[in-house]
Amino acid sequence: MSTTTTSATIQEVVDKFNTLDDALKAAFPKVDPRLVVGLIIREKTEKRPIYTLETVIKPGQKIDSIRNDILNVTGMAPGFYLQNTKIIVTHALDLELLKRINDLDYVVSIKGSPYSAGGSSDF
Repeated sequence: MSTTTTSATIQEVVDKFNTLDDALKAAFPKVDPRLVVGLIIREKTEKRPIYTLETVIKPGQKIDSIRNDILNVTGMAPGFYLQNTKIIVTHALDLELLKRINDLDYVVSIKGSPYSAGGSSDF
């Protein structure tokens, strides 16, 4: 492969990555892009992989209502930290649920990592 062909191929990858990055920011503006990409990759081999999510929310929310919503949707009990502005919960995740969380008005940001036998690893 010539240097020109290699450079063109690399540029094509960069261009496609930039297009993907723009699409991720448009669809999931509150989510760490690494979480979305990792979830897409894991969904190729696992149906609804288990993730630990760290969700930052606006102050002054109805915590009991949020806790009940999370329990009803995921079956898991969340932990609330930093004066009830951070939620940590481990549960099965897919892109639809991640989008649903992203679109909640009170959510500020979302990070997460795959859950394994050793626990969550990327916070």
